Amino acid sequence: MKDPYAPGFWCTVTILGTLTAGYFYGIRHTHQMSQAVQFLYAAAAVAAAVALLGLTWIAWQQLHLNKREVIQGRTLLTIWNTKVALRRVETVFDRYFWGSYWHSGRTFEEVMGELKGTPLEQSLDALKRQCRVLDREIHDHQHHWLANARDLSSVATAMARERYQLDLCEPSSSGQGNTAVLNRDLEVLVYTWSARLRSFDHQLDELERAYH
Repeated sequence: MKDPYAPGFWCTVTILGTLTAGYFYGIRHTHQMSQAVQFLYAAAAVAAAVALLGLTWIAWQQLHLNKREVIQGRTLLTIWNTKVALRRVETVFDRYFWGSYWHSGRTFEEVMGELKGTPLEQSLDALKRQCRVLDREIHDHQHHWLANARDLSSVATAMARERYQLDLCEPSSSGQGNTAVLNRDLEVLVYTWSARLRSFDHQLDELERAYH
């Protein structure tokens, strides 16, 4: 990490060196104190101009650095909020499909295999909103993160409908083949969900490292 006080130190050394060299140059070549003082004043004016330019440059660099740090901090906060929203989706998804999915108080939409009004739909909507914020923050005009959230939402919707189809199938000898097909379809959807969730999380980690 660069020393932030290094430019000021070298400016001070340069000013003192210029003043000293001008003073002794004046005494050596003129042998008159009055002209030596004039050389000293001239050297001091040059040093002051250089110092002013140096201080202006340092102030501009510091302002630019502070602005960049503020933007970087805000972007990192947005990334972390997106990670929190993604974790919320993952937790609610597990509870919805593998936990209390078959509870007695399910809504009509849940029974019919829809996500409308469910905690999973709410968490997915929250993730979409957060991804819109992230796309704006990093100036992604392709809306990459929103597309990732929509992909997760589409897979969750397909899984809910697949569970509804499984709920309709009765374990009879004539329906075993259809049930096996539905089970395979559900397995594919579960694998797709897990893969996209891991990919989403991995991409967020890469983006976070890019802004550190």
